[in-house]
Amino acid sequence: MIRFLVVFSLITTTIFGKSDSTVIASYHRNAIYSAAGSFTDLNNWNAGGENSSNISLLLRENWTKKGENFTTVHLLEGNYGLSRQAGILTKNADKLEFTTTLAGSSKTTAWNLSGQLNVRTQFAPGFAKGDTTRIPVSTFGAPVYGQYSFGIGNNSWEHWQVFLSPFAGKSTTVFDETLREKGAFGVDTGATWRFEAGAKITLNYTQQLTDEFGVTAKSDLFFNYWESISATDLNLDIIAIYKIRKALSFNAHFQLIRDIDQIDAWQRRSVLGVGLAYTIK
Repeated sequence: MIRFLVVFSLITTTIFGKSDSTVIASYHRNAIYSAAGSFTDLNNWNAGGENSSNISLLLRENWTKKGENFTTVHLLEGNYGLSRQAGILTKNADKLEFTTTLAGSSKTTAWNLSGQLNVRTQFAPGFAKGDTTRIPVSTFGAPVYGQYSFGIGNNSWEHWQVFLSPFAGKSTTVFDETLREKGAFGVDTGATWRFEAGAKITLNYTQQLTDEFGVTAKSDLFFNYWESISATDLNLDIIAIYKIRKALSFNAHFQLIRDIDQIDAWQRRSVLGVGLAYTIK
């Protein structure tokens, strides 16, 4: 007998700045907050399948200040996802990242000397697909990535921010002893820290294309001078929001990662959600 079947896109809450941005303390602010979820409950369901539930949380705060002498950009990003299937709860996304970029004022010249600081980590244990032993493959502070770059940047375009650095450093720190002994994330076996020197490119894009549809994207590339070009790190993050009605929106989030120190394969994650929306005035 069929007791219950529900597949419900639960909640998507989105906060994003207007096309001319919200201005707070001379900073131009664009922000996105969202929560999307789904739930399926089956009992004696002849078609097959497993009980499952998913939730995905996202935040993105972008602050830009264009002064007479300097342009400062602060970007805070975070997302977290959980999946529960066949009674097993695992995370499928976990990121907390902060980036600060300081450049010369775009009021004088388009391209200016720039410096950038980036820190990225996670805050919960992660487990391999299908692992029932619950041995973490990542956890809080394992890893912590830091990038320190000097180059040129362009913030003169309305929707694009570009940063190019031929002098970039990347540090990888693993605080978990068990993962250090495995040589996880590219560190030497037993070592806590690894440093790489290379070049970096960062592209940011934000545009409210219509009153209903907006897109935010970020891409980071890091090339280690002592590695082959095929070992280049890539992080691509795209968020698209379409307001169906005043209190309803469609949210699409796409992530693409290439980092052979994590896994020698392309990593991809896609999340779609429909739900409530709130816009900053």
